[in-house]
Amino acid sequence: MLELKKKAIIISLGLVAFLLLGTMACVKQSTKKSGKDLLTSKAKTKNSAPSVADKSALATLPDGKIARIDTLPLTDSTLADSAIIKANMAIADSLAADSLSNPDDLQNDVKYTAEDSTIMDVVLKQVHLYGNAEVNYGTINLKANYIRLNWVTNEVLAHGTYDSTSQKTIGEPIFQDGPETYNTKEIRYNFKSKKAIIRGIVTQQGDGNVRGDRVKKDTEGNFYIQKSIYTTCNLTHPHYYINAPKIKMVNKKQVISGPFNLVIADVPLPIVIPFGFFPFPKKKEAGTSGIIFPTYGQEPNGRGFYLRDGGYYFAISEYINASVTGQIYSTGSWGLGVATTYSKRYQYSGNFSLRYNKNRSSDEVLNLRGLGGTSDFNLVWSHAPKPRGSSTFSANVNIASNNYNSLQETNAAKYTANVASSSIQYNKTMGQYLRAAASLRVNQNFGQRVGTSNVKVGGKTNISSDFSFGVNQIAPFALNGGRSRWYDSFRLGMDFSGNYTLTNSITLIDTSYTRLGFRVDNKIRKATDSTGATIPLTLPFNIANLPEFAKDAQFTGTYSIPISLPNFKIFRFINLTPSMSLSGQIYTKQYQYTFKGGNTVHIDTLNKIGNQYSYNFGAGVNTRFYGTFFVRGKRLEAIRHTVIPTLSYTYTPDFTGDNYGFYQTVQINELGETKKLSRYNGIGTGVSNGRATSVISFSLNNSFEMKLKSKSDTAAAQFTKVSLLDNLSFGGNYNLMADSLKLSNITVNANGRIGKNLNINFNANLDPYAYIADPVYRTNTTGIRVNQYAVTKGQGLANLQNLGFTLGTSFSPKKSDKTKPAATTTGLPDANVTEEQREFIRRNADMYVDFNVPWNLSLNYNFGLTKPGLSNATLIQAINATGDLSLSTNFKISVTTGFDFTAFKPTITTLTLYRDLHCWDMSFSWTPFAGSASRVSNYNFILKVKSSILQDLKLTRRRSFQDRAAY
Repeated sequence: MLELKKKAIIISLGLVAFLLLGTMACVKQSTKKSGKDLLTSKAKTKNSAPSVADKSALATLPDGKIARIDTLPLTDSTLADSAIIKANMAIADSLAADSLSNPDDLQNDVKYTAEDSTIMDVVLKQVHLYGNAEVNYGTINLKANYIRLNWVTNEVLAHGTYDSTSQKTIGEPIFQDGPETYNTKEIRYNFKSKKAIIRGIVTQQGDGNVRGDRVKKDTEGNFYIQKSIYTTCNLTHPHYYINAPKIKMVNKKQVISGPFNLVIADVPLPIVIPFGFFPFPKKKEAGTSGIIFPTYGQEPNGRGFYLRDGGYYFAISEYINASVTGQIYSTGSWGLGVATTYSKRYQYSGNFSLRYNKNRSSDEVLNLRGLGGTSDFNLVWSHAPKPRGSSTFSANVNIASNNYNSLQETNAAKYTANVASSSIQYNKTMGQYLRAAASLRVNQNFGQRVGTSNVKVGGKTNISSDFSFGVNQIAPFALNGGRSRWYDSFRLGMDFSGNYTLTNSITLIDTSYTRLGFRVDNKIRKATDSTGATIPLTLPFNIANLPEFAKDAQFTGTYSIPISLPNFKIFRFINLTPSMSLSGQIYTKQYQYTFKGGNTVHIDTLNKIGNQYSYNFGAGVNTRFYGTFFVRGKRLEAIRHTVIPTLSYTYTPDFTGDNYGFYQTVQINELGETKKLSRYNGIGTGVSNGRATSVISFSLNNSFEMKLKSKSDTAAAQFTKVSLLDNLSFGGNYNLMADSLKLSNITVNANGRIGKNLNINFNANLDPYAYIADPVYRTNTTGIRVNQYAVTKGQGLANLQNLGFTLGTSFSPKKSDKTKPAATTTGLPDANVTEEQREFIRRNADMYVDFNVPWNLSLNYNFGLTKPGLSNATLIQAINATGDLSLSTNFKISVTTGFDFTAFKPTITTLTLYRDLHCWDMSFSWTPFAGSASRVSNYNFILKVKSSILQDLKLTRRRSFQDRAAY
């Protein structure tokens, strides 16, 4: 029995020894495989070569010996780290592609480092990284103070560690997947499934950032976040945020939220929104397509309750976007609009918008009278090319109906504007000498209101198309570069331009017998009709009236050959410049006159092309001399006066002869008296008589400057020049061959700067001839200009026709030498401003508020006097002030005001407060004086988030002049 027990014990010990040996072999084999799975996806190599797993388990010790990693003493962390790093480097160098790879293997190498220590747990198949640890796997990068790698599950766990010195957690995980970065408190990530469980996430998405308590990430990159907030404030403790129990962050596209409410300054608002949708704008696009939420409000005395500017935004591509918006009012008014912006780097950029409004008044009395409705439109197009190549195309179009600004705009500068201009231009240069250009221009004057109505009438519109072709001046006698001969400076060129103008402003022709000396039997437009009533000056600009406008329209082509003749010196100080020019016009219509007996003439219009030209000869002399008045004061040394006199003469031959064909000799009465009438310019006012002219022109330019001693003691002998008056000029001309009134008006102009900040401008127009009362038309308050000088009639040296005087100055603090940050804008985030946005800000500086400027002030005084003939003088006198003041770093006040001394009341006054609330913008604008009874005062208040993706999240209360007007 005892022997039997001994045999059993021996057999049992043998089995145990066998199991232990087998287990140890399995453990070693498993260790090799797990290390391979973790460190590389390359599984097998040829049998004749050492396996990758074997190499991964080997390390070179400091003494040069080779040892296995799993046999290294883990207590020596420095040695273990060095061995692991070298082993990883050896693996990276020796791995090769394997066609028999295991589908469960990872697709990339997992590389890891740690500054403190790296501990490998062979039994649990884990690697522990301590101190600024970092793991890289493909495009994934993970940094944390502690990271644990699991070889079996292919998972990584990271979190921060508690620092007893600072008594806070340091080294919290930062997980980066491609361009996306996530700040977390703890993360558990699976390399194979790409799923993750995160605690305490903070990630930037577009202009906003998402924060959450517990997060799950699926294989498609979607995040499911609990106890989340969404905000565009980048502070650790945000000023505002959207609070939602659950949100889903779709991979790099948008945030979708369930019920949420807005929290401002830690105060939750009681309004709960059932769901939310926040798109992420892509970097290479103009945004993300989505709904534009409308603003709401009321016009109590106008169109009633409204929803404005709601619609849809289309992010078509990175080069172009578009939006369609509309508005609706409770009284039945409505409007539609489409807008788009486009840009192509290094080539062009622009924007286009078209808006239409159908207005119906809330006043039923006006509706019954047919005065309660209008149709308004506005077309805006701006195209700015980048300078490149030999041709450029640009457009600046702003076309609107007469009442659009006054009824639709709420900005004071826009609803007070009464004119608009548009132009489309194309320019082309061909080689060194040839050039061409074409343009289309529209000039509008919106007219004036009649009575108490808010509708403007009498608007004028001029549409003109122009083209030109030219040859730059060349020197034909100096083509080989010679300049030694006097005639080498002879130059000539050529210019041709065409113009066609269409206008709704009717040309009234003075066909009175007193002026013409005969009567016209045609039914042409006269200043008065058969009953003596004045006819309208303008007609509505529409298709029905186009034939009427075409009667005044005529194509006119103008050509000229500019010639530059050599200059000569006379007595070394006088410049003599001869001149010669040739110019002409091409017309598409001609007039033919027929005497009908008595004193009546009939006028026929012929559609026939004709040419009228003229040429002239002349010469001019000028010189320059100086006069100095020495003061020799404490600082003022002297005053210097510079005088530049100019005298020129021009002769134009008589072109009224029958051999030219420009004028027709017409009998005007039974006595046989004749008169020469223009075949191209008709009998309208201001038509040249085509007779010979011999004109002497003169001008006298003056400038004054003073010489001051320098304030510096070390530079006592140095002087500085200060301008007193940049220019004081007089000018006019005298026609030797005129029948009467040979001397023209005398013009006086002056401009200069007093000190460093005071600018002065002055202009005047003086009439040297006398005026007498009109003996026929008593209503003519101007009188009649007679061929007698005013001084001979006791009317002074000359009659002052008009005078203008402007005095302006500006003040601002001296620029700091320190580099200041970029300007704060009211519509763009402070950070991450692109170069395109900066360029837009530079072009539209008035749209933004710069808090870096502490204060500035501009003052302008304007005085104007108009007194034609004997009429009473009309005065315009006003002072305007514009300035702003930064009350604090983020609080600014801006004021624009003035006073009209003629009307003795304030001009348009606007008071605006700006407040930069970091992630919010606040502005309050108040217009207490609008300058007109038809435009009552208005105010508006706006509080909005700066982010471009949260522009609809704003609080706005607006009250404008429209609340009291008819619309």
